[in-house]
Amino acid sequence: MIIEMAEQLQSKKIAKNTVLLYFRMILGMVVSLYTSRVVLKVLGVDDFGIYNIIGGVIVMFSFINTFLTSACQRYLSFSIAKDSIDETKKIFSTSLFIHIIVLLLFALVAETAGLYFVYKELVIPEARFTAALYVFHIMVVESCMSIFKVPYNAAIIAEEKMNFYAYTSIIENVLRLVVVYLLVILPFDKLIVYSFLHLFVSVIMLLWYKIYSEKRFCYCTNLVRYDKKYLKSMTLFSGWNLFGSIADIGYKQGTNIVLNLFYGVVLNAAMGIATTIRSSIYSFISNIQVAANPQIIKSYAIGEYSYYSNLIYRISKYSYYLMLFLAIPVILNIQYILQIWLGNAPEYSASLIVLGLIFCLIDCLHGPLWTSMQATGKIRNYQLLVSTILLLNIPLSYIALKLGYSPNSILVIQIVVSLLTLIVRLLFSCRCAVLSMTDYLKHVILPICVVTLLSVPLPFYVATGFEDNWRKLLATGFTSVVSIIVSVLFVGITKRERYSIFQMIQKRIKK
Repeated sequence: MIIEMAEQLQSKKIAKNTVLLYFRMILGMVVSLYTSRVVLKVLGVDDFGIYNIIGGVIVMFSFINTFLTSACQRYLSFSIAKDSIDETKKIFSTSLFIHIIVLLLFALVAETAGLYFVYKELVIPEARFTAALYVFHIMVVESCMSIFKVPYNAAIIAEEKMNFYAYTSIIENVLRLVVVYLLVILPFDKLIVYSFLHLFVSVIMLLWYKIYSEKRFCYCTNLVRYDKKYLKSMTLFSGWNLFGSIADIGYKQGTNIVLNLFYGVVLNAAMGIATTIRSSIYSFISNIQVAANPQIIKSYAIGEYSYYSNLIYRISKYSYYLMLFLAIPVILNIQYILQIWLGNAPEYSASLIVLGLIFCLIDCLHGPLWTSMQATGKIRNYQLLVSTILLLNIPLSYIALKLGYSPNSILVIQIVVSLLTLIVRLLFSCRCAVLSMTDYLKHVILPICVVTLLSVPLPFYVATGFEDNWRKLLATGFTSVVSIIVSVLFVGITKRERYSIFQMIQKRIKK
């Protein structure tokens, strides 16, 4: 009884944190959709494409930061679960030391290899090359600040202070609106101005994260020193995550560069639009997983394996349902959405968005399995195999475009590779992270397949009776909501989960 009550309290905390993250996400999505439209209009297709492709190069070389982020969050969550302040202080100060080293390494790599790549490989109009160089150097500085912010961000997530993100989202999105306003009125090169304004926002957000963390958490100090024990273990852990980070950059940003090599900046603009919508919708899913990840790691750290495994199954399932809930109306109305949002969208934008959302339906199942392996710390063989498979995206995409296939083939390849890596992740989690293959198939794969088969046909059938307009959007949106909710309630969740939902609704009604 006590264990069940504790699990309910933990679940309520995850639910509360998820709601706070949703507030942050919805506000960010609305602002992002508006600012993307204005920025595309002000910059034009070529400059917008240049900004995206330069950003892709920066992200490609920022893997030296990314592979350390998960280590920082994992070690902080572990020590917080064990309630050891001294240990947590050592981990944070060691993490700060590591990220300063990483920052310097990133700047060196970006300003040498990255700059060489911009000069020799990217297809950029000659008249805009100088502006592109300004953008590149500004983005390097911005990325360095992002690297330095990682330990503070990891501490906030490990402590599950998601209300901070709700408040921060208001500040950040107001600043983004100010950026768009200044971009329109300032009489200078718009691409360079946009980059400088983004840098200004990054400076403010870094200071905000740092001040908050140092005020709220006693272990967040300015003392930069390292503990040999944690330096070694965190570096080894991060080293194996390096392969995962390279692979992540490969299938997300490397393909964008492959597109540029064959089609130039116009297709990069289309991919940028597709990525904006995909990221905005996927942020719904990441909010659930970000809220649950600390609980997954902490429950594993203290040996609560029953709660740990059930939480992974539930989060995987709920992530898929929410992704399906959002993806179907967008897929069925993508032409109308693009027309209202952008007016004249770049070619291939619609098809890239649709395929990207199908990819997200598979990809949203990866997160909880990834966290389960991070919790164990047994990631060497896991990262080697998964990363090798993910890196296949780059040569396969290049071969497909070289053979004359359309840009859509890149997303088709990503979907196939994502299915394969999901199987591999599951096998490793069952072997190393005390999950059960039978339970995963029973509690995750079977329910989501049944819900998909039951809920998808109706909105697709309704869509055939309308032209692309607001009536179709409302009709398909309504039928999607009804069919998915009914399917989830009756076949997509357990009796216990259904009972908890109905009880929660009754309590809300009584209030």
